[in-house]
Amino acid sequence: MPPTTVNVTELFVSFQGEGLHAGRRQLFVRLGGCPLRCRWCDTPESLERGPFCRVFAPEGMRVLPNPLPLDRLDHEVRRLQELAPPLHALAVTGGEPLAQAEALVAWRVRSAVRLPVLLETAGILPGRLERVLPAVAIVSLDVKLPSNSGERPRWEEHAECIRLAVAAGREVYVKMPVDGQTDPDEVARGARLVAEIGRGVPLFLTPIAAPESATLTIDAGTLQAFHALASRCHPDVRVLPQLHKVLGIP
Repeated sequence: MPPTTVNVTELFVSFQGEGLHAGRRQLFVRLGGCPLRCRWCDTPESLERGPFCRVFAPEGMRVLPNPLPLDRLDHEVRRLQELAPPLHALAVTGGEPLAQAEALVAWRVRSAVRLPVLLETAGILPGRLERVLPAVAIVSLDVKLPSNSGERPRWEEHAECIRLAVAAGREVYVKMPVDGQTDPDEVARGARLVAEIGRGVPLFLTPIAAPESATLTIDAGTLQAFHALASRCHPDVRVLPQLHKVLGIP
């Protein structure tokens, strides 16, 4: 039987801060739970499935108990959509939204929300991504570099996720967080990985910011060197900091 509830950390409208659609106004559905524990994680409150969901609406913040029934989630999202037009997309993020892939599919099957779905994922759960792809228009994938994430290498999982998204004909872009401690060999390997699967897939080097701050943890010279290194492997490499941190917004 399909799930009837989902664990949600927060619902809000803001500007997309990363990747190909940075600066566009989107409605964010942040799901709870993530199998990773990246050292630089900027949403630690979503690492576990929490007891409450915060809804940020024009009239103020409300708190709802988790897990949310799928119909209630749809109601809250439709209400935010009505109160805050115009919107570019519905950004489903986390945590790791694919940790609740079946609930996500069940929601989208019955949803009355008619916005394209932008899925933000770490790109480590290819089987679950394949299940969700029919409900998704845009896929934002990460390549997690072990030297800065503190996690084990996930090259094979990243490659398969990118391959699945490209083969499904979705709009795809890849983000690769970097800081001053990032191994240059990993930057090159990540760029080659993306280029070998989809040379038309933009690769964004994302400078990591200090927790709770917009202060970057990488200097301009190192960032330029990483861009040059990645550009020797992939034809479309761009540098973009997290816009929402620069603006001081969610």
